[in-house]
Amino acid sequence: MIQERDERHFLLLTKLKLPQPHDQTVPRPRLHARLNAGLNHRATFVTAPAGYGKTTLVSDWARQLDRPVGWLSLDDKDNDLIRFWNYFMKAIEQAIGSLSDSVRTSNAMLSPGQYEPFMVALLNELNGLKEPVILILDDWHVIHNTDIQASVSYFIEYLPSRVHLCFSSRSIHGFLKSRWISRDWIHEIHTQQLSFNLQETVNFFQIVEKRGLQREQIEQIHIQTEGWVTGLRLISLSIHDEEWKGAYKHVQSNPERVELYLFEEVFESLDEPTRRFLLNVSILQRMSGQLCKVVAGEQGAQLLAELEKRNMFLIPLDEDREWYRFHHSFSEFLLKRQRRLDPAKTNVLFQSAAAWCETQGLLEEAIDYYLAGTCYSEAIRLLEQMRSLMIRREFSTMKVWLSAIPEELLMQYPYLYFSYIFSLLWSQELELSERYLQLAEKHYAASSASWSPEENDRYLGYLYYVRNFKATQYDMDMIKGLEYIRLSLQHSPTGTDLIFASPHMPLSPSIYRSYNGKRGQHLPRGLSDTFFLSMIEFMKPMGLQDSVVVCYGELLYERNELEQAEDYLKLGLHGTSQAHYQPEKVYVPASLFLARISTSRQDISQAEKWLEEAYRRAIEDGAKAAPILLDVEMARLRMESGDLSAAVEWRDHYKVSSDDPVSVYQLFVYIFLVRVLMETGKSQEAWALSERLLQIAVKGHRPMDALEIQVLQAMMLQVLDKPQQALLKLEEALIFAKPDDYIRVFVDKGYLVAQLLGEYVQHRQKGNIRDKNAPSLAYVRRILSAFGGTAESSAQGKATLEKLLTPREYAIFRYMEEGMDNPAIVESLGIGMGTLKAHINRIYSKLQAKNRVEAITRGQEFQG
Repeated sequence: MIQERDERHFLLLTKLKLPQPHDQTVPRPRLHARLNAGLNHRATFVTAPAGYGKTTLVSDWARQLDRPVGWLSLDDKDNDLIRFWNYFMKAIEQAIGSLSDSVRTSNAMLSPGQYEPFMVALLNELNGLKEPVILILDDWHVIHNTDIQASVSYFIEYLPSRVHLCFSSRSIHGFLKSRWISRDWIHEIHTQQLSFNLQETVNFFQIVEKRGLQREQIEQIHIQTEGWVTGLRLISLSIHDEEWKGAYKHVQSNPERVELYLFEEVFESLDEPTRRFLLNVSILQRMSGQLCKVVAGEQGAQLLAELEKRNMFLIPLDEDREWYRFHHSFSEFLLKRQRRLDPAKTNVLFQSAAAWCETQGLLEEAIDYYLAGTCYSEAIRLLEQMRSLMIRREFSTMKVWLSAIPEELLMQYPYLYFSYIFSLLWSQELELSERYLQLAEKHYAASSASWSPEENDRYLGYLYYVRNFKATQYDMDMIKGLEYIRLSLQHSPTGTDLIFASPHMPLSPSIYRSYNGKRGQHLPRGLSDTFFLSMIEFMKPMGLQDSVVVCYGELLYERNELEQAEDYLKLGLHGTSQAHYQPEKVYVPASLFLARISTSRQDISQAEKWLEEAYRRAIEDGAKAAPILLDVEMARLRMESGDLSAAVEWRDHYKVSSDDPVSVYQLFVYIFLVRVLMETGKSQEAWALSERLLQIAVKGHRPMDALEIQVLQAMMLQVLDKPQQALLKLEEALIFAKPDDYIRVFVDKGYLVAQLLGEYVQHRQKGNIRDKNAPSLAYVRRILSAFGGTAESSAQGKATLEKLLTPREYAIFRYMEEGMDNPAIVESLGIGMGTLKAHINRIYSKLQAKNRVEAITRGQEFQG
């Protein structure tokens, strides 16, 4: 078997194995030494035109290393971000063993332009390696996908010291960065070094070709080929008499022209059956004896075996030598010749290969061959059967397939046409997607008069839903989105069968926060309710409404409409719309917000039950990304209940640091880290991290996360004794929060925010703050009332010390008041010294004190 069934993909295992060694090769110790020298750098680039022995060199070197190697042979189909990294992950695993569950889960975050979450998880995993490892990417030049190039660049930028990358490529133009060279990250081996020297040329003819040529002949060949390895091989195959010498002298020393000439010399020297066989199988990406029989006749398997014996540029792909491919240059030569000689027969060959692959279940290859043979109807038939493949995140591959089908033909299959537009949107090709949408509208205007009512509704249902998707996800125009969803629902009351859900999006602790939005350009409250209710109705006939139900429940929670929020969250939690497909994307956020509702009612026990039940389900379901999110929420809950040690343990267990690279999908985790840093007295570190997170949130269009960060910054400024800046930061947050009536983002931060809000009211009443865009005081007082007290009492600071401090902090304060030193307090409470110091720092922050004396004095003022 050369394929492995992955959770989402078929993996060709031969792409992950070092190429089989040739029986005889020329020793190249000087180049092995150069490759070894490259291990002192981050990456080595072995770069030369085709036929210079790059793959042979690197694979021979890899076999001699005393450290693990991960190998990946690339081809054109790897220009798919998801496919590429799935293969690369497997190559890494073959070198170091299985990657962690968190890395595998973060792999689900991959989508065009959104690779950082996965890269961060993978890099953090590799950073923990105890032993060095080498990862080799062969034929890197075939990769032109900009997202892959960008993600690999990111990988190099943060590459752990124990990992070395090696690229074998015909060209690295446009990829290699000058700063990598200036920082001495890169080691390069070019054509000049790869060319055979005279001694290696002598060894080639003696060891590999076993030809008794005179020294003068070899010197002449070396001069003419300039050490080009494939040129040497081709000349050896062409030698029948002395005639080749004179002909070869007239060919310019240009590898491409020499290669073409010599391939023709070799090809023409073969007998007619072999030439005919080579042309017939030239259309194959890879070949086996059985497949060769299909496209080249009954003698196909036998001829394939004979070619291998003659070493006719045939590369085995597996240890059993069942599958092969031609050397890329030879394959390109043969296919060009076949297309030129008989284009019609070439298409027939493609179709024969496609039909055989279909019967063998090799559906992706079947589609490739059908499309290459312009057999579009058969390709479309298979595509319409392969919806499950598309659902498994292969939207990039689908885009390539559908782009090969003529527009006028694709337009006749609305499901595929509009799915193609979705694939363009997922790839963020907005201009092209808009062009296709406009073509769809013109097609409707020109053709719909002859359609049945059912065809008309189906087409418009597709069109308006895709328009809604583009409006809400990219144009961020929720008002237009609402209009489009109403129209789609009008024409498709039972929903749509397009692949519109985003199965590649990561697990999020908040569905509502994961939606993009423009800061300061909110959807009016009445329209937002209408939008969500319309979306729920749209999704319900398809049985996909639960995530939208939970999303709406979260919005109601943020408005502090807790009873209604609880109803929607429980409705989504108990739904079955995602029972068989990533149900954790519903029950994790639903449980998390239900826990927050219980916390707001002081029912800590019930809050913990919600989180524990979600944790249990996640473990049973194998939802590997869920534990860290639920652990964050549990640590936050216990921290706010006075147990700071849980948060510290969480930080140490997951090894999160303020210096980590952070993506937009990790804001929930790192915003909590800001809280932990604040509570453990690391205010400067917390501030620096919060500034970085705020930029990520704003750039990533996460207005709710940006809002929460600003509230935390207001708290930090107050603790740092910068009251005026704290009030201005708080007002900035209030301005962004007011249009949507957000309440809980302030209330959930505790008493310090209530105190700030009270002071803000006082300053507004005194006329000290006169921003014309300032939020109404009625809105501010509504937030204050949600804290459980009146605005006035909060403004006047009439809170008891017991309310300000947690029970554990209050006990520690009492011991401090009695004059007990730290060791005595540790012994009395049975806690660690580190935990005690963290609690004391938190007491200082809340009382705005710099030392124990100030803290006791201010605490007594609260009680007085």
